[in-house]
Amino acid sequence: MSATIGDGLVCGLEDDGLYTPPIKEHSLRKIRAHNYYVRLFTTAMKKKWPQRAYLGLYSGAGRARVSETNEIVSTTAISALQVPDPFTKYIFVDNNPDCIAALEARIGALGGDYDVSLINKDVSEAVPAIIEEMPLFSKGRGLLSFCFVDPFSAELDFSILKQLGGRYRMDFLVLLMLGRDVRTNFRRYLEDENDTRIAKLIDDANWRDEWTARGYRANNVVRFMLEKFDEAMKGVGYRPARPDDAHPIRLLEKNKNVLLYYLVLYSKHPLAQTFWNATRLGLDEQLTLL
Repeated sequence: MSATIGDGLVCGLEDDGLYTPPIKEHSLRKIRAHNYYVRLFTTAMKKKWPQRAYLGLYSGAGRARVSETNEIVSTTAISALQVPDPFTKYIFVDNNPDCIAALEARIGALGGDYDVSLINKDVSEAVPAIIEEMPLFSKGRGLLSFCFVDPFSAELDFSILKQLGGRYRMDFLVLLMLGRDVRTNFRRYLEDENDTRIAKLIDDANWRDEWTARGYRANNVVRFMLEKFDEAMKGVGYRPARPDDAHPIRLLEKNKNVLLYYLVLYSKHPLAQTFWNATRLGLDEQLTLL
């Protein structure tokens, strides 16, 4: 029997026989943050925008099995469909055909009248296909979009966000793998001038020169990366994120307090910051009751 908590996290699901990848327990905090924000976003915007599109990059299979507990939960793609006030269009992108096939079957099992497009491509190559599936908009038929970017590593090409953010009125909730990937492997990325992972993530091919010129040390890596990503987003016209706006996800078990990644919200409208503040406050309040 499944159960749903206040942030829309559906847990305790029965095995439906479809592909169900494993996740770690800390990923539940990411799902909760996504769900909380999306629910605020869709409810507030349903009467203001006739078209509201959801874009999930690295969408996954719609369900996952928590490694520590063996419990099956709905992940962000299915959660986005089950909000009280759904989007008018959904686009999910994933390179794994098993994820796309399982997600398609699970969406079909929901039984709702959803307008959904599934794109089985590498996210870095999917922008033309995304644009083809996005609703047409005009002055009389506006379009507001929300994009959740959920990569497995820091191998994220900023040009994707630049193209989409420059073309659409689109808010982004981005997972930045600054702990588990960037901070852990930073020395290798810094010394190997042929490695372009950081350059693509922060849209700056000369980042090594700036790092050296500013005299940064290893303990400045996360701050540097947040600042540079913020600069890149501002260059596309997005409002800057304050340092405290980045929501950290940490490994909190067995006396560990290790930074894994950050969730950062970007929008061109100040109301989104109000939603993000409410999301973070709401999550804190809920977690104190668990």
